[in-house]
Amino acid sequence: MYPVRPETALPDYAKQPDVRTTVTMTDAHTRRVGPRWQYPRHDHPYFELCLLLAGQQQVRLTGRTLAQQAGDLLLITPFEAHASSTPVAARLYCVHFDLDDLELRRLLCRAGTRIFAADSALTQRLQPALQRMLALAADHAALSPLVHRLELGASLMALFAALTRGLEEEDIAAAPVPQLALQTAGRLAELIEREVQSGGAETSLEAAIRRLGYTPDHGNALFRQVYGMSARQYRSTLKLRRAKLLLMDAQLGIAEVGERLGYASGAHFSRQFKRWCGVAPADYRRDSGSG
Repeated sequence: MYPVRPETALPDYAKQPDVRTTVTMTDAHTRRVGPRWQYPRHDHPYFELCLLLAGQQQVRLTGRTLAQQAGDLLLITPFEAHASSTPVAARLYCVHFDLDDLELRRLLCRAGTRIFAADSALTQRLQPALQRMLALAADHAALSPLVHRLELGASLMALFAALTRGLEEEDIAAAPVPQLALQTAGRLAELIEREVQSGGAETSLEAAIRRLGYTPDHGNALFRQVYGMSARQYRSTLKLRRAKLLLMDAQLGIAEVGERLGYASGAHFSRQFKRWCGVAPADYRRDSGSG
């Protein structure tokens, strides 16, 4: 697709940009379900891509329902409450991911939760990366864990590149962000990051925004321009990331993990973690091999 140009055609000096993007794939799985299968209404702090390999799926959002046919690709943005059902037997491939590239986050949030038809130019553009990821799911036993992880990461980055090119071709571009929004969101994000890391008392976000000179609604609108989510959702995302990291340490009890995140009790932390992930902290620890 991108042939190497002859040596004589290359410029004398061409610097490529630094690559400092952090991508987290929290889950990727295939699932075969029967007719009238249902998944209850929920939300999560991740982006989700769902390729319907066979059958039909209905996705109920707030105020609308999306009908997905075989071959269609579904994009769900963070914290979008949704429920799923399949009127007939179906097979799905779902990928949940998070990333810290603000431009790409804004682009995906601008596209919004939507379905890309199987025969659309965007879905066709994504097929090589998706098929490679499916092949890795089928053949993972033939690869070492390290090679499998790196191959999967490379396929995921190829998927993002294809998705970005496809959205740009549809004239869905990440709107330029004013310097004022960047500065305001940056200061608020620093406060959130510092408090999540320390696990101490949390500052009221409304009060923090007012100290920056804005009403909560306007400050949150500026924050959303930069991060693609509200300040409260950003704090939840960071707390979940830190919770998962702390749970990797088998020497820490569940209550102690919750305490380090600022929860008054282990039970309160466990309830919140299960709301985020659908599983209890102890189950997550066991399934991740850290227990």
